[in-house]
Amino acid sequence: MINPLHIINQLFEMQAKIKEAGSASHFERNFSRLFNLFEEEGFIIQDPTGESYTDTRTDCEASISGRIGSKMKITRTIKPVIYQRKEDSLQLVQKGVVFAENN
Repeated sequence: MINPLHIINQLFEMQAKIKEAGSASHFERNFSRLFNLFEEEGFIIQDPTGESYTDTRTDCEASISGRIGSKMKITRTIKPVIYQRKEDSLQLVQKGVVFAENN
């Protein structure tokens, strides 16, 4: 059986590489359609880049650059946070893997 998390992570990584190369606008519609297919199956995919980070945050595992401070920010996401809707509840199925640094 195919693990959907592996596919989501590969799509997320490809999207990030294309953004870094400056070609994202050509593929954004395609990535949106693919991610929407997973959302229709109950997966919620979140990119926490730009969000605040604290050591009490339970949905991310962070590598921290510089000193730990009170105004940490997620600067890059390696793997997205993924939830899955099952019946009437959300379950965290993958913690995000991120880089965070002090602002």
